[in-house]
Amino acid sequence: MAISIPHLMLALKDAEKSKHSLEIAASISNYFSSQISCLTFNESTQVLNTKFGAGKYAVERGNGTPSPKEISKIIKQKNPDLIILPISLGTTDPGVVTVSEANKLIDSFERMVLTVPESNEVFDYSHILVPIDTSFETRQKVPYAVALARVFKATLHVIGVSNDKGKDAEFVIKNYTRQVFNNIEEKGIKCTLDVRLGGNPTNQILEYAKEKNAGMIMIMTEQETNLTSFFSGKYSEQMIKNSPIPVLSIHPKDLIISDARL
Repeated sequence: MAISIPHLMLALKDAEKSKHSLEIAASISNYFSSQISCLTFNESTQVLNTKFGAGKYAVERGNGTPSPKEISKIIKQKNPDLIILPISLGTTDPGVVTVSEANKLIDSFERMVLTVPESNEVFDYSHILVPIDTSFETRQKVPYAVALARVFKATLHVIGVSNDKGKDAEFVIKNYTRQVFNNIEEKGIKCTLDVRLGGNPTNQILEYAKEKNAGMIMIMTEQETNLTSFFSGKYSEQMIKNSPIPVLSIHPKDLIISDARL
C-alpha cells in the first residue's frame, strides 16, 4: 500500500464536544495502526481514555490558550503525517482554531491536514467526494481517496469541475475523471462519476457534496509555484471556510513523500 499514516496528531480545545474529530482519528488510527498524539490545552484525559483507551495515545500539552503559533510549534516538533484540526465556525463551538488560522497552519505544513467543523450535524463518512480539475497533479490525490474509502468502507464520488465551459477544458476533465474512475473501480472501491463545467468550482463541489450526502471532501493545497489549479489560493480557502463537512487538504510534497501515484 503506497499510503501510510504512522503518526497522526489531533489538536483539541474541547474533547467532549469534538466528537467528529475523535471519531475520524480513531478510525484512521485503527486502520493504519497509527500512533496518536493529542495536543491539548488544559484538557482532561477522561474523554480521550474512553475513545482511544488508556495508554493508546500520547498527550502533548500546549501552553495557555490555543493559538496558531503554539500549535504550529508543537506540530513541527513532532512532525506527524496527518494533523486533525477542529475548526471554529462561530464563537461558542469547540474548534481549536478559526478558519483563517487553519488556512495559515495548512500553508506552513508539508503534510495532510484535515479540518473538521464541529457541529451537531451527522457526517456520513461512507460517502467521500473527490474533486478533479484540469491540473495534471489533481489525480495524485486518488491513492489517498482509495485508502480512506477502505478506512470508512466508503463510496467515492468523483466530480470533474472547471469554471471553463470550453471544449479543451471539457476534454481534459472528461479524460481525467474517466482515468480516475477506472483506477478506483480497479481497486475494488465503489465509485460514481459526474462532471460540472462553468461557475465557481467551490460552489459546484459543495452542491455536489450535499447531493451525495458526503461526509468528507479531498483537495490539494496547491502550494507549489509550478502548479495551476482551481483549488489554489482563494479556492482552497473558500472550500474550508464554506464547507459544512471535513476537508482533507493534501500538500503536493506529501505526494512525493508517500510515493502516491495514480
